[in-house]
Amino acid sequence: MPDTVSTQKTLFLFDGPNFYKNLKSAKIDRGHLSYRKLAENLAMGRSIIDVMFFTSPVDQITDAKNYQKQQKFFDSLKRTGVTLRTGKLVTRKIVCRNCKSNPIVCKECNTSLVVKTEKSVDVQIAMEMLTRNDYDILYLASCDSDLVPAIRFVKNIGKRVFLLLPLGAKGYSVGEVCDTTIPIDQEKINLAQSF
Repeated sequence: MPDTVSTQKTLFLFDGPNFYKNLKSAKIDRGHLSYRKLAENLAMGRSIIDVMFFTSPVDQITDAKNYQKQQKFFDSLKRTGVTLRTGKLVTRKIVCRNCKSNPIVCKECNTSLVVKTEKSVDVQIAMEMLTRNDYDILYLASCDSDLVPAIRFVKNIGKRVFLLLPLGAKGYSVGEVCDTTIPIDQEKINLAQSF
């Protein structure tokens, strides 16, 4: 790894839904966050190879309003030089924990029994970590414990991994294997607004 900060190359990987959920649980308002600007602020003079954002698109037919919003968001990411990688959103029916029924909405407790689950996002993040050889330091914005083996691997080949963790969020297993944890607070998010 290069000794001087200015010669160190960085890669930023944002697990979009995971990072958003952690910001929300930490009561940090995302506002009009520029992921590129956040990366530039956190890199502290290091060279940024890429800023990547991983998520799954919502369904255009069943959720047209959110689809439109998400497409505008995707366009803004691309305009700022953020690389977008998408997975797939899968809809699954679950059984009601209270009454054990399985309709779309439980008639007894009025609970939705349909959940949307992201598929392949964590695998795509791990693949970027493992197959790219153009970075020295990885800034990872995800608390997904499925990434722990990939983190260990890239550390074993000499790379450093910094976890971006919203204050108050729980990232124990990921935090334990990363070189350091950078706390993300409202001030850091405010300094990275797109306008």
